Amino acid sequence: MIGYIFTAALIIASLIIQGHDSFDALKVAGAKPDLLFIAVVFFGYNFGSFYGEVTGFIAGLLHDAVSNAPLGLLTFPKVVIGYIVGMFGRSVLRENLATIFLLVLAASIVKGIITLFLCYIFDSVSIAARAAVIIPESIYNAVIAPFLFLLYDKIFEREIEREGN
Repeated sequence: MIGYIFTAALIIASLIIQGHDSFDALKVAGAKPDLLFIAVVFFGYNFGSFYGEVTGFIAGLLHDAVSNAPLGLLTFPKVVIGYIVGMFGRSVLRENLATIFLLVLAASIVKGIITLFLCYIFDSVSIAARAAVIIPESIYNAVIAPFLFLLYDKIFEREIEREGN
């Protein structure tokens, strides 16, 4: 129960930080890190596909609610990545900084491609503008993810031990 409360608090805190105007100061090459996405990857990686996809669904719906994007544009990629990362998780990928970097890099690129496809379907965003942000955002996410994973590991230490990972 406490793990769910911490999860909700982490998702809401990430959403608030990511949505605040001062967070735009961290833009590099027109991209800023997606803290919600990194949290979804963390939960999928540590707790499995079901927890990853449910966290992705809730985080994505909240992200859609505060953005002016069509409903589902930010939700669907997070659900898919939460599920896929959870399928592999720690049972296949052993935890070290390089693994986390590569995992988040690959997941961010896949998320970007899925989002690009959804932008084409929804005809909501300039596809060229979105495509130009995929690689910088993926690298940015991958660079900060190991540090966030270490922080999240400390926060969710008991739950991770209980899961047996």
